[in-house]
Amino acid sequence: MYWFVLRCAPGKELALLQTIQTRFGVECFVPIERKRQHDNHGRFVWRERCALSSYIFVHAEKDAFNQIPKAISMVHAMMHMVEGLWHLVVVPDKAMTDFIRVSGNKEERAVYLDPAKLNFNKGDRVRVIGGTFTGVEGHFMQIGGKHEKRVVIQLDNFIAVGTAAIPAALVEKI
Repeated sequence: MYWFVLRCAPGKELALLQTIQTRFGVECFVPIERKRQHDNHGRFVWRERCALSSYIFVHAEKDAFNQIPKAISMVHAMMHMVEGLWHLVVVPDKAMTDFIRVSGNKEERAVYLDPAKLNFNKGDRVRVIGGTFTGVEGHFMQIGGKHEKRVVIQLDNFIAVGTAAIPAALVEKI
C-alpha cells in the first residue's frame, strides 16, 4: 500500500474524504487546523478548516487508488514529471506517518510552510528524541524569532509542516 495525493475543489475536502472512505474503504487523511476568527457578532471563535486546501492523502493499493478519480469526477490524481514521463505522486510511509503525527496533533500547533521558501541546506537532518513528537525525523530549522526552533517535515518537495517549538535538548542529529 502507498500514500497517494488527490486534488479537489477548495472546501470540498472533508465531504470527499467521507465519500472516498465509505465507497472505497481506504484510509484517507486531510490535515485540519484551528483558526481564530470573528463571528457575526464580533466575538472570537475557533473554527476548524483544512490546513492544505484542495489536497486529500489516500492510503491504498495503486489499482484501488486509480479507481477513485475514475468514479468521482471532482478529484484528480496528483502527478509529477520524471524524465519526461508523468508519474503519480507517492509519499513514503515514514514521511507520511511523521506528517500525520505533526499535522494531526491537536495539542501542538503546526505551521504549514511552502518548501520553495525553505532552505534546507542550512538545517541538519534530525530526529526528535523526547516529547510529543518522539521519533519524528526532519530538518532542524529556525523559523520566526531567534529562540523559536522547529523540526520541519517535508513530503517530496510537495509540502512542509513545522512542529511546535522544541527544546534543542530533545533533538539529535542523524
